[in-house]
Amino acid sequence: MSNRFEITRRRFGWLAGVGAASIGAMSFPRYAAANASEDASAIAQDAYIWGFPLVLVQWYFDLARQKNVSINRFVGKQHLSRPADKSVGPNIDTLYGYSWLDLTKEPQLLHVPDTNDRYYSIQLLDAYANTYAYVGRRATGTKEGTYAIVGPNWQGALPAGVKRIDAPTNIGLAFTRTLVSGDADLPAAQAIQRQYALAPLSAYPRVTPPDELADADLSLFPITRLSTLGIQFFDNLAAGLATAPPPADDLASVSRFAKVGIEPAGHPSQSKDQSILSALREAVPAADARIKKADYSTRLNGWSVNYKITNFIKDPLLRASVNQYGPAAHIAQEALYFSAKPEGAPLSGANKYVLKFDAGGLPPVDAFWSLTLYNAVDFALVENPINRYSIGDRTAGLVYGPDGSLEIRLQTQAPGQGKSNWLPAPAGPYQLILRTYQPKPELFNGSYKLPPLQQV
Repeated sequence: MSNRFEITRRRFGWLAGVGAASIGAMSFPRYAAANASEDASAIAQDAYIWGFPLVLVQWYFDLARQKNVSINRFVGKQHLSRPADKSVGPNIDTLYGYSWLDLTKEPQLLHVPDTNDRYYSIQLLDAYANTYAYVGRRATGTKEGTYAIVGPNWQGALPAGVKRIDAPTNIGLAFTRTLVSGDADLPAAQAIQRQYALAPLSAYPRVTPPDELADADLSLFPITRLSTLGIQFFDNLAAGLATAPPPADDLASVSRFAKVGIEPAGHPSQSKDQSILSALREAVPAADARIKKADYSTRLNGWSVNYKITNFIKDPLLRASVNQYGPAAHIAQEALYFSAKPEGAPLSGANKYVLKFDAGGLPPVDAFWSLTLYNAVDFALVENPINRYSIGDRTAGLVYGPDGSLEIRLQTQAPGQGKSNWLPAPAGPYQLILRTYQPKPELFNGSYKLPPLQQV
């Protein structure tokens, strides 16, 4: 794509016969799902919001096919994210990888190694961007295992010892994250990542990783503006409905959408009813604005967090807003992301800030935590003189106070106290995300609150 933030009709070639890290919590009012309104404009807006994740996943899959990305085969980054990668909102804690899945012909076997308690997760997403399952430290443990990812129409028996995972759609995504604990640990993490393997059921018991792990091009998951599709959005949605039938709970909504021509394999943009065409055209910018304005977040001490990301998000507006920056936002039980939203002006390198954790007050997690800084324009990592983009529980050389407290300093120039606890900031505005992986109950029930950022 010539512009990584735009999407054009030319680039969106819906594939015949085929049906996707939250940056931070967004803000907006609750969505009235599948209401009783017969107004064409209301129906079209609801269809855009409901279908947003499906059209988004279609577009990413199409882009992968255009770039000749292999299907049913893992690719992976062999280094932690850096500013030069131009990735959107990456962590620098894990090696990223992924595989597009096509389960149309038969199940895919997923084999994972024993990671010796190292954090990893393989997040499985369907064509509607629902996270239908995890394989990894929190969900299945870290022992070696083989799993069968089974499409919705397959019937048959699995070999003994192979654990079944049912996928709601035949097309989907497996997104991998493998923890790295510092530069010295990188080779060991790479070795783990190279052992994730996929193979068709017919190849059993041979489930071996590829001889060489191809590079995972994360630029194939850019922030897109589906609104630039215009009325074509609804044709793509209709095509998706034909190849990735919705769950039973959503059939009432889909039946309602048919009143404006949005039905499996339909072409609503070719309607002869001018009032419907007008409603469809006007619905795109209106519905897209609703997604962008949405807010399901909770604010505590100047931090914003979304506790409502679940495996199957029932609220269409919440689901759309969670995916507007791309697929694979973790469910809350796997990771909570806290976005700094201080009162008053946004974060800026014109100011100096301190984040102080009292003794015994570091984020309560069963895996790890990290604080990462991004520029305010496109959530990219920011170049700095010490090549430090994050501070977390594995950062070497942190200096604690005599009372056991930890002060992280965010500013453009090195603090007078030294560089040990310095997270360099750019001269202008920036964003700050604190990630907590495998958060403990205290982070959900409110008994633990992140300390506020203090301007100094």
